[in-house]
Amino acid sequence: MATADPQEQLVLISAATAHRRAAAAARVRALASVVEWASLAELLQARRLLPTLGPRIVELAPEQASDEFKQAVQRSLGTAHRHGSLLKMLAERALRLLTEAGIHATALKGPRLAERLYGDPGRRLTNDIDLLVSAEQLREAVETVRTLGYASPSDHVEGGLPLLHYALTHERGELPPIELHWRVHWYEQDFARERLLPPSGADAWSWRAAPADELAALLLFYAKDGFFDLRHATDVGALWDAERERLPAGALGEVIDAYPALGRALTTAASVAQRTVGLPAKRLMALDRRLGARAQIAARIASPLPRASAPQLYAEMGLVDGLLAPTGGLQAFVRRQILPPRGVLRERAREPGQRAGSPLGHGARVLARYALALARVPMRRPNARVPFRTRRALLTWRK
Repeated sequence: MATADPQEQLVLISAATAHRRAAAAARVRALASVVEWASLAELLQARRLLPTLGPRIVELAPEQASDEFKQAVQRSLGTAHRHGSLLKMLAERALRLLTEAGIHATALKGPRLAERLYGDPGRRLTNDIDLLVSAEQLREAVETVRTLGYASPSDHVEGGLPLLHYALTHERGELPPIELHWRVHWYEQDFARERLLPPSGADAWSWRAAPADELAALLLFYAKDGFFDLRHATDVGALWDAERERLPAGALGEVIDAYPALGRALTTAASVAQRTVGLPAKRLMALDRRLGARAQIAARIASPLPRASAPQLYAEMGLVDGLLAPTGGLQAFVRRQILPPRGVLRERAREPGQRAGSPLGHGARVLARYALALARVPMRRPNARVPFRTRRALLTWRK
């Protein structure tokens, strides 16, 4: 994302890998001399990135950062630490209960990832707890977590399973929500179960998946959220910094070969992460995995600092879903994003900027927003537009 705003430029640099941050030292000094530090703090706070990227910016420009900015960062770290510590304790408690019930489970993202990548459970802000269990044990996991005072979930179910997870809210509102996942992306059925769940006898909190599988999971989260904002991209870069010695050439390519339905999503996510934070995508792929027409459009929709309205962002997330869907995934995409069941629309209406309505009305609104997104997708030349034959790739569902 090209931007002339010095605050945004500094945020983008701070989100990158350690190598890219070091290479941008001269640029950081120039930006730090003109940046409006109060505006920078507000920008990071609005995007829930102040405790994540604020310390990095202070480290990048220790002499130039204003005292007020440093104080805002310290306050955010204190608040985030307390909240993250609460989430960590609850996640550990829930995992112990699940393990005692014979259910294989692990934590996704959240305080465990924050502690590992950034040194504190609160550095990565979140409002809920994400846990992964197998599809076969999902209902049993729901009943186990409900013993902590959580209400029965109301998620739409098809074929005995929710789309991604069951969302549980505390009956008295005293504890954060818990989401029980059985997969981490729309396109996968086996990856999470086979690569992200701990084996029998392993400690559910301390066990970690192989670095390549962790990276793949973060990239899938990034793709599922439409490549918007910097939270997932920052995590991807931080994981690379932490695990680069254990991520040999071709590590991500092996995951793609094992789970080909995830190939387009993983390849595109790695490409976007390379552009945004400096992930060495080509090295991790080993082979030259070029992006097809649909994947190129999805990559160009990506926006690390989006300015669109919430409804437009949700629609563009859905569009990226369709663009990256595997072969044969058109019908599932349409039912998931364009003409979802009423139960799914009722669930989505809980999110900001969303409303229930009828499936047909929803579909018409979404298609109009897709058209708006496609009309402003740039080609490699700054002012060019996607030609008709490339836009048609979405409609004809060609690679």
